[in-house]
Amino acid sequence: MSPFKKAALMAAVTTSALALAAPAHADEPGELTARLTITGSGSECRVLTVGKVGMTNAQAQYLVDNGATARVEVWADDPIYDNRVYKGPAAALSAVSDKNGGGLFIVSDLRLSCVNYLDEDDKPPFDYGDEIYTKIVFQGPGYPRMTKKSNVIHRNFGFAEP
Repeated sequence: MSPFKKAALMAAVTTSALALAAPAHADEPGELTARLTITGSGSECRVLTVGKVGMTNAQAQYLVDNGATARVEVWADDPIYDNRVYKGPAAALSAVSDKNGGGLFIVSDLRLSCVNYLDEDDKPPFDYGDEIYTKIVFQGPGYPRMTKKSNVIHRNFGFAEP
């Protein structure tokens, strides 16, 4: 993919993700937020996680330019213990300014098999639906390693709907 097309795609995803993830209040400096949406069914689900670390645009640009990293893990939420079902590649980072104060914007747009990765309660008597969340893992110069759990999506991702 050409650098121009890649930049255009990132801009489109960022614009869409900003609309989905914008909190109703100003961002707290240094606070990491995370929001998950899952669309699709059957053989492919789009697992979109959007996060942001509240800071100035200049601070965010410094982190982007100096090796900050973030990745997203997909987790199954269970009563006894949660288990990681997928460890994603590096997420996209960009510096943003918005109505909430701006910060370091984190986007992970995964395409996963719904059945293979998200159907976490797949055997009777436990298949009453699936509970999926993501966790952002962020590291950057001058910041401690931070993690943030997203909202939980409750849905049946298997073929055998109850």
